Amino acid sequence: MLSAEMNERLTRVGAGTPAGELLRRYWHPIAAEGELSVDTPKNRVRVLGEDMLLFRDGQGRFGLVEEQCCHRSASLFYGFIEDDGLRCPYHGWKYDCAN
Repeated sequence: MLSAEMNERLTRVGAGTPAGELLRRYWHPIAAEGELSVDTPKNRVRVLGEDMLLFRDGQGRFGLVEEQCCHRSASLFYGFIEDDGLRCPYHGWKYDCAN
């Protein structure tokens, strides 16, 4: 039987936790391809305790970014899909699918 301390260590997957750092080294299925279409190019997902935004740009490529813009924490869910990425609705920063 696991101790309470070991159980916490193994089951917490947030950023900075031992299990979370280990699991972030691997690929994870987070959504089906059919969930994103021309009509719904964005989808909020929660992965390993983090709120993320899955999107498909104008060229059909997939991207996954933190839901909050790193500049002013605006929700990128309300951003604008462009041919080469997702544009923040607040200050216009663009996120592409490469990173």
